[in-house]
Amino acid sequence: MCKCILWLEQGCSEVGDVSGADESEMLDLTKLNYNPPKDDGSTYKIELEGISVDIMKEILDYIFSGQIRLNEETIQDVVQAADLLLLTDLKTLCCEFLEGCIAAENCIGIRDFALHYCLHHVHYLASEYLETHFRDVSSTEEFLELTPQKLKEVLSMEKLNVGNERYVFEAVIRSRCLRAGADCVSVLPPQVHMKDVMSAVWVSGLDAAYLREQMMSEPLVREIVKECNNIPLTPPQQGEAMLASFKPRGYSECIVTVGGEERVEMPRDEYTEKQEQGSFGHEIGCYAAMKKKIYAMGGGSYGKLFESVECYDPRTQQWTAICPLKERRFGAVACGVASELYVFGGVRSRDDSQASEMVTCKSEFYHDEFKRWIYLNDQNLCIPTSSSFVYGAVPIGASIYVIGDLDTGTNYDYVREFKRSTGTWQRTKPLFPSDLRRTGCAALRIANCKLFRLQLQQGLFRIRVPSPRSHMFTGQL
Repeated sequence: MCKCILWLEQGCSEVGDVSGADESEMLDLTKLNYNPPKDDGSTYKIELEGISVDIMKEILDYIFSGQIRLNEETIQDVVQAADLLLLTDLKTLCCEFLEGCIAAENCIGIRDFALHYCLHHVHYLASEYLETHFRDVSSTEEFLELTPQKLKEVLSMEKLNVGNERYVFEAVIRSRCLRAGADCVSVLPPQVHMKDVMSAVWVSGLDAAYLREQMMSEPLVREIVKECNNIPLTPPQQGEAMLASFKPRGYSECIVTVGGEERVEMPRDEYTEKQEQGSFGHEIGCYAAMKKKIYAMGGGSYGKLFESVECYDPRTQQWTAICPLKERRFGAVACGVASELYVFGGVRSRDDSQASEMVTCKSEFYHDEFKRWIYLNDQNLCIPTSSSFVYGAVPIGASIYVIGDLDTGTNYDYVREFKRSTGTWQRTKPLFPSDLRRTGCAALRIANCKLFRLQLQQGLFRIRVPSPRSHMFTGQL
């Protein structure tokens, strides 16, 4: 018998008899067990740095029981130990816990912590929260205590949702890393870090009248204007010069369409005939994700369609059947939002025979608590029956945008907005004309500065310039 003792930061923890343990497993667990234990009654010592006794006991209980208590006080220590011991399943549980802890008071700290331990999805969610709620975050103690380097990193984010750059400027003024130098003689003056921090502020978006007003009431603003020679105190530029220097902060939720095949021009009756013959048959079903599970719905061929719905759980790696759709269909699109599943469009044969006429299916809705499918009201959808093949359903905010072919012979696609709160459809502007029939779409958060430049290059903005005969003249860029 050989007794194994783990030496940790605050003491030791007895593991027990390891005489029957696999040598390779012990090497992989600790990365420190270079000399295998001997079955001679001796005590084998393993030293682990960075793990306390209490955390190690919790982890040992997790290894044997599969359960662990996580809280905000110990989560960092558990993540550190799971990373050191290569416990990927425990690390995944910690990620899920951290995702639910993100708030204005801690999103910056969680973001840095997640980056250090390669918790990529947690880092993404914390960054997204910081971008969306910057005005709330900028008033927290965590933000006010940032170092100049960290403050510059946060202010350099293009997607800070502030609406006006003045809120970013006011966050700089409130920051204690600059105020300490301005108010305390014993530390470095603010000039040391002022220029570096202000380089992350988009000063072109600050109003000159607002800056002059702040200079009258705030000594630190006067110091900033004095040290930074790019602060705009003159009237703003006009016309093309204004557009060239304009750089909006924040982000926009956009729908991006991808792929495509060449459109085929044909009369409406010929299109319907080919539809019935199966020339355009999309035999696959539709797929969506909800609550970290994947759902597959419908599909088949013109001769045999399915209404079945199956759910795949990545944790258990198993498929399970749930309540089937009310209508068999293919060529539909699906979308998952919170605890809800939506299926839009698709077609089926009228009497389940291959030679039968194809009819458009109604949209359906499924809630994880109700465990059943419900028809949606498609009365205001206003989509021709020949346009039954949709290729995208994108959730943005409280709405879902459904995109597909508008009609036979056209070179642009329709977009319809479904308001989840009222269950009604709204018309929106169609996509730009294109010779390609798209095959997919997705929601993407795009920085306003990049989106503005893209729109400016395509001539989507108009400017007003002085004219000899009139005070204003509108011209296309």
